[in-house]
Amino acid sequence: MHKPPTDQTTDCEAKSPARIVSSIVLLLGGTALLYGLGIGATDLWAPDEPRYAAIAEELRSFRHGFPGLALLHLNDAPYTQKPPLYFWIAASFGLPFDRVTEFAARAPSAIAGLASVGMTAWIGRTLLGRWPLAILGAGMLATSFRFAFTARRAQLDVLLCGFELLAIALFLALEIKRGGVENARQSPGTIAALHAALGAAALVKGPVGWLPLAIFTAYLAWQGRAGAIRGILPIWSWAISIGPLAAWAVTAVTFAPAGFAEVAIGENLFGRFFAGTSHARPFYYFLYQLPLDFLPWSALLPFGIAVAWRSARGRDAQPLERPLSQLAARFLICWAVIPFLFFSLSAGKRGVYLLPIFPALSLLAGLAATSWREIGLRLTHRTLAKAVALVALLELLLFTVALPLLDAQKSPRPVAQAAAANAASGDVLGVYGMTPIEGGLGYYGAPPIISLRDFEELAAFSETRDAMMLMRSRHFSEFGPSLDLIEIQSFRSGYRALSLVRVAPR
Repeated sequence: MHKPPTDQTTDCEAKSPARIVSSIVLLLGGTALLYGLGIGATDLWAPDEPRYAAIAEELRSFRHGFPGLALLHLNDAPYTQKPPLYFWIAASFGLPFDRVTEFAARAPSAIAGLASVGMTAWIGRTLLGRWPLAILGAGMLATSFRFAFTARRAQLDVLLCGFELLAIALFLALEIKRGGVENARQSPGTIAALHAALGAAALVKGPVGWLPLAIFTAYLAWQGRAGAIRGILPIWSWAISIGPLAAWAVTAVTFAPAGFAEVAIGENLFGRFFAGTSHARPFYYFLYQLPLDFLPWSALLPFGIAVAWRSARGRDAQPLERPLSQLAARFLICWAVIPFLFFSLSAGKRGVYLLPIFPALSLLAGLAATSWREIGLRLTHRTLAKAVALVALLELLLFTVALPLLDAQKSPRPVAQAAAANAASGDVLGVYGMTPIEGGLGYYGAPPIISLRDFEELAAFSETRDAMMLMRSRHFSEFGPSLDLIEIQSFRSGYRALSLVRVAPR
């Protein structure tokens, strides 16, 4: 019979509970400062942030009525890319301001990031058996660059990570705290909460929200207990984990125009994975991208992974008898490897897709504090804790002082305001070949937008409308003479330079 490791308290923790509590308070307080300070002070950066805020604002304004609560819109056109949960939350944060402000758009990520750090500390204590290592790992998550940067942005991935972490924490509560998942049916409330977390994750970003189930299955199979997964999968649980996404999809399709289901489900669900309809990358993309995104803690991963791998292959032991129990080592490895392989097989790839494994990587990196006993590395958890604090301070300065200087290059506000200032009554703005920026232009007050997807549409638009067009400056240089275009104003520089143009008076 499976015997999970006992939940013991070290002598150090028993003698110094106040020190542990103060460390947790310092961790969460510092993380709140790092993720929250000044998040509304800078513009939303193209392409994702202002587009997501624009969708949430159309939702908050209720201008599409009750159908608009399920069928999201961008520039008054049905939005086919993502499920609605992030946008519902951002719209709710915008209610007190009568607008989805920069702060309201970013608050879901910041709060989910803070919650993720707290849950990582709890999961670390459960798996590693020691609060100091757990807090250290959570601090590394809080300061890993991609996670910290994304937690301050209007993005979906940290919110997805938070719900997946909640599902993982509840699974470990059943596995370690309550005698193994074989006995999970005795805790139906915990099972329901686990599946509610999976359902919420799927409502953030689709079926990838169910990926923890693959992690659980792989871990239990490695333990020789593959059949135990049935303990957390009673028939009624599927209604909780799958039901929310299914109910939203059916409702949205009911209100949507013809073709919505094919694009929203066929292209953006399956097409992204199999065909790489967006962000296509080679299969080895994450081999070089992940170490960059996990800086500065990437250098510690080999040492922590070495500890975990030896523990995973050895005889099971209690957490206090060796750096890591076999059970915990195997779970951490499955948690890190299964999503990595899944997204590596996907044709479409972005660095943020792997954010849900950053908590596992952070706990593994934190094990470098134990590896000096194992492989001669002289790093204590106190030394690493000081390094975490230093990195947090440097990142806070970067986020609040340095990055705002890039607003002029990253924000669509100047372009939108220039278009609005130069627009006559009834004018529309034709945007050539830059669909990602369209939502941001609308968010910052540009005239109504028409997408111009190819040269034929651009030429037809210039012939039939006395209206403005926005295009990349290199395209203006290429097409301007033949279409008789004149530049009203230019923005940005280099390859990202943009030109606001009109047809020359005739």
